[in-house]
Amino acid sequence: MMSHVPPGKIGRPFPTLLRYNRKYWRAYVAGLVLAMFFSLVGLAMPMVLGHMVDRFTVQALTRPMLVVYCGALIGLGIVTGVARYFERTLIIGASRRFEFDLRNDYFLAVQSQAREFFTRTPTGEILARASNDIAYVRELIGPGVMGTVDMLRLPFTLAVMVYYSATLTLVACIPLPVVSLLVYLFITYMHKQSQIVQDQFGVVTTKVQENLAGARVVQAYGTGDIEIAAFGKESGKYMRESIKLSVVMSFAWPVIGMMVGAVMLLVIWWGGGMVLDGAIVSRPACTDAGIALDRVPFTLGDFTAFMACLLLLAWPLAEFGWVMTLYQRGAVSMKRISEYMARTPAIRDTAMTDHSITSIRGAIEFDGVRLDYDGRTALRDVSFAVQPGQTVAFVGPTGSGKTSIVSLLTREYEPAGGIVRVDGVDIRTLPLQTLRSGIAYVPQDTFLFSDTIRANLTFGRPDAEQDEVDYAADVAQLTETVNSFPNRYETLLGERGVNLSGGQKQRLAIARAVVMDAPILILDDALSSVDTHTEEQILQRLMDVLTQRTSIIISHRVSTVQHADLILVLRDGRIAERGTHEQLLALGGQYAEMHERQLLEEELETTA
Repeated sequence: MMSHVPPGKIGRPFPTLLRYNRKYWRAYVAGLVLAMFFSLVGLAMPMVLGHMVDRFTVQALTRPMLVVYCGALIGLGIVTGVARYFERTLIIGASRRFEFDLRNDYFLAVQSQAREFFTRTPTGEILARASNDIAYVRELIGPGVMGTVDMLRLPFTLAVMVYYSATLTLVACIPLPVVSLLVYLFITYMHKQSQIVQDQFGVVTTKVQENLAGARVVQAYGTGDIEIAAFGKESGKYMRESIKLSVVMSFAWPVIGMMVGAVMLLVIWWGGGMVLDGAIVSRPACTDAGIALDRVPFTLGDFTAFMACLLLLAWPLAEFGWVMTLYQRGAVSMKRISEYMARTPAIRDTAMTDHSITSIRGAIEFDGVRLDYDGRTALRDVSFAVQPGQTVAFVGPTGSGKTSIVSLLTREYEPAGGIVRVDGVDIRTLPLQTLRSGIAYVPQDTFLFSDTIRANLTFGRPDAEQDEVDYAADVAQLTETVNSFPNRYETLLGERGVNLSGGQKQRLAIARAVVMDAPILILDDALSSVDTHTEEQILQRLMDVLTQRTSIIISHRVSTVQHADLILVLRDGRIAERGTHEQLLALGGQYAEMHERQLLEEELETTA
């Protein structure tokens, strides 16, 4: 899936929005044309109304003429209503399609980031931008543009008002400098406050996400009250900052409304006096010599038409405060979204990527590899090689670097030194999709989607046949679990597979890796939650699978790795020992100690 706007083109909010909406320019132009048509037709209504009042004033209005005037007003109302409907459909429809593009591109940008991004960025911040911020940007492009388009009627309306009386129009414009100053002050404050509110919403979202994910831990430690208090503190801050913004937003609307009301009163007082005094106004008229100014009396009909135009002018002016809010909030949101979308993924396909490579066989080589992250060295001078069909195992204490080796192979991190090769090729030249689609990975922390058992099993290969699914379930000793559910493979799992035990989750993850049928299989402590008897059964069934692909096994149990072709013992990020099970036992080092200790533990469990 390609982004609609390249990351390098994502920057300032409004230029980015223009680039995104360029493809929908026809809808916006059509909406603009309809808005202008709507405005011009709408201005005919005050003129018709003025003519009707003048006729009535001189008692020249007959019933047939009244029917004609009313019919004209109804017809104009229908035409403007239809134009308004299609204008709204075009602009709002385009904004929804833009929202679809932006949300997909945001998801693509986040998914493309390296692991470092996710370890340093709170999940709540990512979610807040995906929900609230994208919605606010859509409101800017949809209702915000609609409100802006509504203001196109201002010059036309002012032109008609000047036609009736330039003096009265000047009176109506007296408050505009004050309104401009207020608008500037409102915009400055709302931009700053919107940033504060939306940043705090990200904090609140993070707090919710963490507590939902860690609900069992919170309950087990009995810290519910503490977490509720902590959430209340952050939520309270969000509420207070939101209220500050709402107060100013709420203040902007009535202030502008009061200014409009004051203009109305001023115009009624001034214009009413003009009618009563029989004031003479200059008005353009067509003559044989061209357009000239006629001096005509300012009638009650003229005053009625002028007031009707002023009412048409009042809504866009009052709406301006609302549109201003949408623009400021949307600009802040687009800036927040762009912060993530403009990030170039630390690990990506580059000019050195060889896109002619579309598959891998599974030969793995680490040559003097070093890995640094978070200011420390996780791996030092790691070298080993595995041929397709062989199994290599890693054992060692927690923090010794076992999972770090896997992270380098899957290119979650880049080595600080040395080279990692697959099939004799530097993995930095392999297309990321080719590399990762050739690896079936069962991580330490099993993750299951809120979907059916089948969907989770076939996640890596949605087109897998039923016999392949059944075989994988049999290998992972999952068949009995599947059959225990009434809907078998179609059973819907809860959040993160909450309706399965830890061991069942691990077995499902193993089955998922088997279904994928990739050249490289990685089992990262994948049997830690199953009992010893089940582990033996799974390992026995896995033997056929392991011989058909390159396998990497990480475990704390010697029983899990003893059949590997090569066992590497890690300590402090270095390879301390290497060899087969028998060779390492004969060496009498760290591996032999682990073996003796685990045999003793098993004997104690048996006698107990």
